[in-house]
Amino acid sequence: MRNQSGYSLIEVLTVIGIVAILAALAIPNLIGWRNKAQLGRAARDVYSSFQKAKLEAIRRTAFCTVTFDAATYKVFIDSNQDLVLDAGEQVVASGKWSGYPGVSLDASRAGCEGDGLSFSNPNNSIAFASDGLPRNNSGGLGSGAVCLKNQAGRQKIITVGTAGNIRID
Repeated sequence: MRNQSGYSLIEVLTVIGIVAILAALAIPNLIGWRNKAQLGRAARDVYSSFQKAKLEAIRRTAFCTVTFDAATYKVFIDSNQDLVLDAGEQVVASGKWSGYPGVSLDASRAGCEGDGLSFSNPNNSIAFASDGLPRNNSGGLGSGAVCLKNQAGRQKIITVGTAGNIRID
């Protein structure tokens, strides 16, 4: 009698069954991890945009504004200090909400009702002056928040305080 090497059909099907069960258990966890990671990345990018605006304002001794809308956010040198991106003003950084799959502005969070943004001026912008302090469109101290959520309902809020402190909650 000869030695036969290889696996029987039952052994192969058993291994396939075990792998399928393990995959069924792991996939929901991977999806949850991805949603959480996308939300964290979006929050860090908005935080970084605020920090960049603050540093550019100090470095260039000029107003640097961050403005938001439903699709994008932009950091620009605001030469006329009106907190509106006008023709000829230099865009320093920008981002699109579509770059963060499953993440959106959270209009249901307290303080961010309506559009997911909460700023002390009507055009959803905040500027940093050359002293590093945030300003609103009337020249006073500014403040605001960007509220984000993912498909799983997790939330992050990026806040700019009147003293210029920026944080993620």
